[in-house]
Amino acid sequence: MRKVIIVALVVVLLMVSATVPVSACVDSGDELQTRPVNKTEFETEYPYIFVHGMGGWGPSNKFYKLSPYWGGGLSLSDTDIIKMLNEQGVEAYAAEVGPLNSAWDRACELYAQLMGTVVDYGEAHSKAHNHDRYGFSYEGRPLMGEPWDAKEKINLVGHSFGGETIRLFTSLMTFGCDEEIAATGEDTSPFFMGGNDSVHSCITLSSPHNGTQVANILYDPGYPLYGVVFLYNVIGSTLGNDFLVFSLQMSHFGLTPAQGEKRANINMRSVTSYYYAEDNCYYDLTIRGARELNEKIKLSPNTYYYSYSTSATNEIYPGGPQIINKTVTPIFYISSGMMLLSHGKTYDGITIEGNWAANDGIVPLASALYPECDAETAKSYEESIANGEIIEPGRWYYMETMEGTDHFDFCGTRDYPTTYDDFYFSVIEVANSR
Repeated sequence: MRKVIIVALVVVLLMVSATVPVSACVDSGDELQTRPVNKTEFETEYPYIFVHGMGGWGPSNKFYKLSPYWGGGLSLSDTDIIKMLNEQGVEAYAAEVGPLNSAWDRACELYAQLMGTVVDYGEAHSKAHNHDRYGFSYEGRPLMGEPWDAKEKINLVGHSFGGETIRLFTSLMTFGCDEEIAATGEDTSPFFMGGNDSVHSCITLSSPHNGTQVANILYDPGYPLYGVVFLYNVIGSTLGNDFLVFSLQMSHFGLTPAQGEKRANINMRSVTSYYYAEDNCYYDLTIRGARELNEKIKLSPNTYYYSYSTSATNEIYPGGPQIINKTVTPIFYISSGMMLLSHGKTYDGITIEGNWAANDGIVPLASALYPECDAETAKSYEESIANGEIIEPGRWYYMETMEGTDHFDFCGTRDYPTTYDDFYFSVIEVANSR
């Protein structure tokens, strides 16, 4: 049974991380009835930067025009939430970071895109994890058209693992990194210097703040993931980035082609290094990896934090395992099935039951609400509003869980109760209202 589970998870991993379109993902068929944003109600109007999750893609790759990550998802829809927001007067941009990279590496890539510079992963970090310090260059093509001055405030929206990316990004912008400063002194990237109060809000959508047991089941045996990483290296060395539709941006490990190159080299040492470095999304998504990541992330005192969670499962019997009830994304039947079989088992000190058993197909509800390390200060947004409380920066506010909604619905695999765009306008209105 264990071997069957592992094989199934490898299939899931390959399908998700290679972003193969799933034909069974469908739209509701309803046309979006967009509504203008009532700007008279807003106190703030800062740009929105959307950051995709694991296996996600951005505007520069070929698949985005056929199916945008934000709005199209894997449904082969041409609906583009970013374009829709811009047409309604909301300044929004879709970032593109390494789909399989660690939260640290992705945060560095996001910074370089905003600033229009070369990605600097940090000297101390790169040596500790045995990869190159520098990555892709975004010189002459900053995400917002002009290089960000790191002073103008921005709003960050992260789906799935994009949530961990923006949380770490916000923390580094505010507090910097002492290890990097000690390692390089005056040569330290401004990103690691801190001192910037420039993230107005940090908004996460179904983000695995505390990890997911699916990652543990996959990562801990070792050989399944090792084989998958070797496959990436083989593809990168024989077929190049074009086969994968977009760059995996794993060239700093030597696994995929560097920027401007057509092919990488097959390098078993790089494959081994990638796995054992514990500097990749797979490790960060384990429960212990997420716990270690949370220890590095501090809440910025002047940033508003909002989390949106989803659940698509029901208890088989009171207090028992939970089974997925509805999804138009077939692979979530597999991953949620693995989570069902993990019920009652312990992973990294966490017993899978209750909100750890409830899930949206791949992320436990207990993980999507807020980081465990911030539990003491986290509050329900709806209850806080109902009680007339002032929404404060520097603490998590979790929205009411969206029941019957799976992990990928934020990306366009279904409409919401009114229209799909209404959800995103509600997100904008919450962030802009203070």
